Amino acid sequence: MLFCPIASGSSGNCTYIATKETHILIDAGVSGKRINAALSGFAVPKLSAIFVTHEHTDHITGVGVMARRYNVPVYATPKTWQYMLNNGSVGDIPQHLQHTITPDQPIIITDMTVTAFNIPHDAVQPVGYFVTENFPESPESPKNPENSQKQPKTAAVATDIGYITDTIRHILRKAEILLIESNHDVEMLKNGNYPPHLKKRILGTNGHLSNVAAGVLLVEIASPHLRHVYLGHLSSENNRPYIALNTIENILAVNNIKINGLTIANRNEKSPAIEW
Repeated sequence: MLFCPIASGSSGNCTYIATKETHILIDAGVSGKRINAALSGFAVPKLSAIFVTHEHTDHITGVGVMARRYNVPVYATPKTWQYMLNNGSVGDIPQHLQHTITPDQPIIITDMTVTAFNIPHDAVQPVGYFVTENFPESPESPKNPENSQKQPKTAAVATDIGYITDTIRHILRKAEILLIESNHDVEMLKNGNYPPHLKKRILGTNGHLSNVAAGVLLVEIASPHLRHVYLGHLSSENNRPYIALNTIENILAVNNIKINGLTIANRNEKSPAIEW
């Protein structure tokens, strides 16, 4: 499996995840040109699907362009589809490319399973995604003993979250690679230039996770099989990469937890990929 954040922040979000046979994007919140440039470094014969977390512009800017230009199926929750189509925010996507995903109901695409899960955010029906590698059986060898010995590789994307639910904890504990939100430093936000209503929104239960909340989450879900964590959706106004990293590393250290791979998902450029 390969995992690569293409962009992560309020100016655009997009993550590329691939197995041997399947290549997907979770969100396409930057231009098609930027997505294509980022994917040019990988062997991507054709995108298999785009999975949308929610309808905010920084997650869907490039969805319509990518779908129409490359005939890529798009998956979103029913209410997210309703909003995007009624609002015109993704343009005219051919009906045969419009697919609905229901939280907790897996979607199987060749050798990958994608499962949406509910998250609290101020969107109509927002979700995160848990991705699992599959081992499809071949006609020549329907019961492959080699596959039966393998452990499926797993990854998850969970940003734009107001608070951590038990469902989120349960799902993220199973992931080897994570992209989680570390949006803001609370004191920077409180003392910053945002208007009061925006500060209240970000700090609310349908807003965004702080650095401290992200650190506490990692303490709760850390396990030996957790390979790498990307900290994403950092605010350009109310956070800094070194503050996010230092805050979370200190929380982990106090709780005697070591995560070998802990990096910032870049805002405006492709982050280093993890392949395992």
